[in-house]
Amino acid sequence: MIPHSPTNYEDFKSQVNAARSEGAHCVMVGRAAFNNPWHTLGHVDTAIYGAPSSGLTRRQVLEQYQVYGDSILGTYGNNRPNVRDVMKPLLNLFRSEPGNGLWKRKADAAFLKCTTVQSFLADTIVAIPDSVLDSPIADAPAGRKDLFTDIHNLLPAPYAAREEEVLYA
Repeated sequence: MIPHSPTNYEDFKSQVNAARSEGAHCVMVGRAAFNNPWHTLGHVDTAIYGAPSSGLTRRQVLEQYQVYGDSILGTYGNNRPNVRDVMKPLLNLFRSEPGNGLWKRKADAAFLKCTTVQSFLADTIVAIPDSVLDSPIADAPAGRKDLFTDIHNLLPAPYAAREEEVLYA
């Protein structure tokens, strides 16, 4: 596991390569992607796959997600997935941005009454300034690239002796 959440995928890629060179077999990024999806996943196509940047804005992502979200509401029966289920992956889309706190409060209220993603977004998106909605993903400042270079000195020493087996009468 990566010791801190990388701020961009160049950092992520270098940390993964460093971890693999030290013997790691896999890396988990689920929490980082859920907690900060815009900055964690915003560069994945460019950094990992070499594709040109899409230049998408959050507003465009939400417009596309609204079409998808409304198309899958209730498809599993018993009103599942509902609006809350569909919108959960996007709850941190505006992390650390102006209007984020108000957007989350509006989202809590909207979950109680909205039956479509379109109505949910109509009720909540007014909390986010246009400057945030219309700006494409920006390069994040570079983080440390040497997190795993001295990994063996960061880990506790291996146990030298085995615990004795305790016999109970």
